[in-house]
Amino acid sequence: MRTALLRTVARLTATTLLGGLAVAGGAALPAHAATGTVVTDSGAGVTIRSGNATSFSAVGTQPNGPVEIDCQIYGEPVTGKYGRSLIWDHVPGKGYISDSYVNTGSSGLVAPLCTSNPRADKAIAWYAARNGSTAFQGYCEMAAENSYGKTAIWPSAKADWNDAVARGVAHRGDLNPPKGALVFWDLAAPYGHVGVARGDGYFWATSVGGKIGLAKLPYFSSYLGWAWPNF
Repeated sequence: MRTALLRTVARLTATTLLGGLAVAGGAALPAHAATGTVVTDSGAGVTIRSGNATSFSAVGTQPNGPVEIDCQIYGEPVTGKYGRSLIWDHVPGKGYISDSYVNTGSSGLVAPLCTSNPRADKAIAWYAARNGSTAFQGYCEMAAENSYGKTAIWPSAKADWNDAVARGVAHRGDLNPPKGALVFWDLAAPYGHVGVARGDGYFWATSVGGKIGLAKLPYFSSYLGWAWPNF
């Protein structure tokens, strides 16, 4: 049985490597479903949710024991039996469970990336609903966090980016961020700038023509790269 500490350390390394391959189209992620074992200290199992975050509705409970995983996706970080994880496992016909409670024999992805990302869809819809708004001018990090239902996580976009760099999960200079990834620029020193990728080469952010808007990457100068939200 892996310890929570070892899994956490190994997970960060594996997530960096596999996440890059998934987007770059290099070596393929496993093209088959996987199995794991749900393990909770309470023995009551783990909550199944309709999306890849704890804010999504509970749709059932996956009991302790074997579980089939047909795909995986990055979502809200959860700390569980095996440490802190951004990975969520999709249980076919049921919903999503946090990988932090699943022993898969690996710290990273063991199944294909899911084709849908409910949490990213909500973040993108948040921006789209505020298209043209100037309410968040000068508060790009707040907008990005609010789009994910969070607030006051990082003091600036640059601090958010520096966290991704420190964890080894920043995709420097990559102009093909997946849907829902945060995209960063080294602007307005020392604060930086951040938006949310739509997954098709476009992104939502503040300060697009002086307001919340949609633009094609890189748009602004001094593009840094992308990372999955660590919140």
